[in-house]
Amino acid sequence: MAKRTLQLEQRCREVTGFGASAYAVTILLITLLAGRVGACTVQEPCIVAADGAFATAVLGGARGVPATGLAARLRDAVALADPAQHAPREAFEIGVANPDHDDDYSYRLPYGDAVSYEILQGYGSKLSHRGPEYFTVDFRMPEGTLVHAARDGVVVLAEQSQQRACWAEGCGRYANYLVVLHTDGTTGEYFHLERDSLLVHVGDRVERAQPLAHSGNTGYSTTPHLHFGVYRREPFGGTRSVAVRFLTREGVINEPRPGARYVNAGR
Repeated sequence: MAKRTLQLEQRCREVTGFGASAYAVTILLITLLAGRVGACTVQEPCIVAADGAFATAVLGGARGVPATGLAARLRDAVALADPAQHAPREAFEIGVANPDHDDDYSYRLPYGDAVSYEILQGYGSKLSHRGPEYFTVDFRMPEGTLVHAARDGVVVLAEQSQQRACWAEGCGRYANYLVVLHTDGTTGEYFHLERDSLLVHVGDRVERAQPLAHSGNTGYSTTPHLHFGVYRREPFGGTRSVAVRFLTREGVINEPRPGARYVNAGR
């Protein structure tokens, strides 16, 4: 209950956006006229640029996605945006507004079997896991380490063109990342990835434990590591991290401890 209260108290993340293609702008105008912006549901999740420049009402027909349920409504909508913009993650609001996270789901640690990596920051760590980032985890991973899916879903956002790391305001824009949309409307997000290391594409269906990319040291970072979190989209903009639990050989871990190492319990 305490964690649930903390989640409700997290502030919305301030976001900025980039321009989009003429087609995307046309989609936005149609959406505005229909009064649909911000009206996403579990049946009709959407991707919306934070500055209102890009929106799509329904995501459907993603490659390899079964034509049933929510998964049938996930689309490679990001392809409508200009790929030359290399928009940061914060430029988009993804999925269902205020989705109901499946709290009974036990996530896999975002790496392979029979290996473990030290936790640099856990829930509420003072350096940077505060506010909307409260329920996120940093794993100390050497560059080039395989990153695996913590939960199945559909890839909806990806960036792998960046190669810079720094520790100053605005450095977050240089992060490479991958965003996977889950069937409950939340997103699993993987940050600081190595340049040109993605093993999947936007629109791909990915399975739990599937290799996704290689870890790196890009964006707001001082050392090679992987930042992982599960997020829910806020009704009025921004995202907020969600407390999740991990299935390990030691059992279910509800709150990863800084300095600890955990091994996956299998798939």
